[in-house]
Amino acid sequence: MLSQHLENRRQSQSADQSDGAPAQQSHGVLFSSGVSAFTPRDLLILAFYHKRIILIVALLSIIAGLTAATYARTRYAAESLVMMMIDRSHAGISDVAGTLPSFLSIDGLKSVDSEIRILESRRVIEDTLSALGPATLFPEIAHPRLFGLLPADSPQDQLEKAIDKFKRRLQVEQQSSSNIVRLSFSHEDPDLAADTVNALADAYLKRRRAIFDVPRSPFLASELARHSDQLKSIEGQIQALKSEYDIVDLGQESLLAANQVDSIVQRRRQTQERQAALQAEVTAAKKRLAALPERVFDFREQSNQTQNDDDRNVLLRLELERDRMASQFLPDYPPLQEIERKIRTVRQSMKGGDKPVYNTTREVRNPSIPFLNNHLLTLEIEQDAVARQLDELNRQHTVAVEKVGRLRKAESELRDLERTRGVMEDIYRDYAQRTEAARAEEEAAKVRFSNVRVVQPAVAPATGTSMAPSFIIAGLVGGILLGGAAGVLATWLRQVYILPHEIERDLGVPAIASFSDTDGELVSPGAQQELIHLAAQLRDHGLEDQPMALIQFVTANDGDGDAIVARGLALEFAKGRGLRTLVIDLCGDGTGQLAAINAGADDKTDGETDGGAGERLPTIEPQGTGELEALPSAVPLLWVSRQATGSALGSLRTPIAQSRQMLERLNQRFDIILILSPPIGNSHLARRLSPMVDANILVARAEHTRAPVAARMRDSILASGGDIVGLVLTGRHFHIPQVIYRWL
Repeated sequence: MLSQHLENRRQSQSADQSDGAPAQQSHGVLFSSGVSAFTPRDLLILAFYHKRIILIVALLSIIAGLTAATYARTRYAAESLVMMMIDRSHAGISDVAGTLPSFLSIDGLKSVDSEIRILESRRVIEDTLSALGPATLFPEIAHPRLFGLLPADSPQDQLEKAIDKFKRRLQVEQQSSSNIVRLSFSHEDPDLAADTVNALADAYLKRRRAIFDVPRSPFLASELARHSDQLKSIEGQIQALKSEYDIVDLGQESLLAANQVDSIVQRRRQTQERQAALQAEVTAAKKRLAALPERVFDFREQSNQTQNDDDRNVLLRLELERDRMASQFLPDYPPLQEIERKIRTVRQSMKGGDKPVYNTTREVRNPSIPFLNNHLLTLEIEQDAVARQLDELNRQHTVAVEKVGRLRKAESELRDLERTRGVMEDIYRDYAQRTEAARAEEEAAKVRFSNVRVVQPAVAPATGTSMAPSFIIAGLVGGILLGGAAGVLATWLRQVYILPHEIERDLGVPAIASFSDTDGELVSPGAQQELIHLAAQLRDHGLEDQPMALIQFVTANDGDGDAIVARGLALEFAKGRGLRTLVIDLCGDGTGQLAAINAGADDKTDGETDGGAGERLPTIEPQGTGELEALPSAVPLLWVSRQATGSALGSLRTPIAQSRQMLERLNQRFDIILILSPPIGNSHLARRLSPMVDANILVARAEHTRAPVAARMRDSILASGGDIVGLVLTGRHFHIPQVIYRWL
């Protein structure tokens, strides 16, 4: 949004100022950009603005309706009533024998609808046209085509066109959910309309008689005999199949066979488990038996000791005695040395090989071998018996499975045969009933009356209907709708502005003033009040209680009224508020502005002074640029620049810092400065000065400035860093007449 964009730009400018760079302070927009919805007055303004195209489109629709009403022809609709007697004598639900269920009313309604479809069929319409002649009913199909430039259609094409026209003019309706059908045909000739309806009823009765007059009993009788033979053949096949498989009750025998197979399987599993256990026991017994020795070790003894052998005991006593004496005497004590010699003698005696060694070994027979042999023999005998039992169970299982398979195969074949027999019995029963009913119906149809009767034949109608009033009403309604649609489309395609709030809605910029007499010098009371209001807004809003002093008028095209608005605003500031005002004209040499101000100046009132009139401003000459000269006008306190385009301010070669210094010096001399810049599309000067001034005022001309151009102008100012205070709309027209406008 614009306000958010301005706030972001202010923050960036504040950051620039903190870095020491000069920046322009922002004053923001004067009003919120919120725009209310369209009011009835706005809709009337748009309607009167596009009144020409709305009236043209509406008149074209009304003329088309009147033209269609002029060529509309009066048609006469002949009617006939046909009663469909839906009862037991109806050919579609015949039941002479009384064997069918009771008749329902909903079936009667369906039957009536079926009769209506027969009546509307192509064959019935062709028979009707053949009886009357297609060219008799519709003579225009036999005329040459394309205003006589092409020959008439072929007979087949004429018939096709006649059928299409006949269907559009024919109406067949069921009366209030009853069995009465109304036939209606419209034609310009009342007698021919009545003849057509009667011919249609006759063709329908003939066609219906041909449809339902079909003998059915011979065909049904032949089909009944054929299905009877098929049923007997199927019965013989069922009996042969039961005899082949020796079946009495297939369900019971299948259950017994399945139970037998299950019992054998259970017993075989148990036997297999016992066989596996025996095999494991035999294997384990043989393995243990092979590992057992024939004889087992009882005990073994080996010793070299003899009776009265006390060497170790003597050695122990001597060592104890030596230890005792060693603790009491010196090593060279003779008794201690004597004990040492005794110890050596005993040890030498113990190392001698003169003592014999005695060995004793005893072995006995292994007692486990006889036990394992007996147990292994028992297991092998039981293993042989279990193997024979398992063979027998396998044989029984094979026999039982074969029996189950035969029963399953027999069940599949028998089920197919019984299913076929059931279907054939139903078909046979149905054919038997239908054959008897058809025979009775054919006999009764020879003596009964028709169940479709013409209750009311068609007669020539005395009054007809015309589409002329409908065409006229359609033209009027269509003119209103199409005119409104044309106005909406023109409004949607319009790219120029006619109302201030359109600018606020599209650009997001507030419209702070609008003028209608910008071709003059804004001398009307309304324009003067608008100038006072605009000047008050500009002076009452500023930054830090400082009013706006530098204001630039930015426009997109030449002649949008920016110069007139600037002159009127300058007069208001100088005369109405007593402010020293300077108008800088960067679009020309300033003489035109000065002449217009002098020509529109009023006579001086009592007590007023020149306030500087005739005073020449001191020359302000930035370095390297030309001077800016200001000439006083006939209005006190109001000056106009001369040859500003050649000054430093109007030159694009002047550095921005010097241009800003020049504006600051001018701002010290004048209370308010109004700058007229060239159109933004023709020169970069407006974008260059936009960040240097306090505020930029966009100027757009109603019904002249295009929306994309205005948006581009706004975006250029914002992209350059300038603040947009609002937009002034010039050249506004009031399209609603004053008689109507006073009531809005």
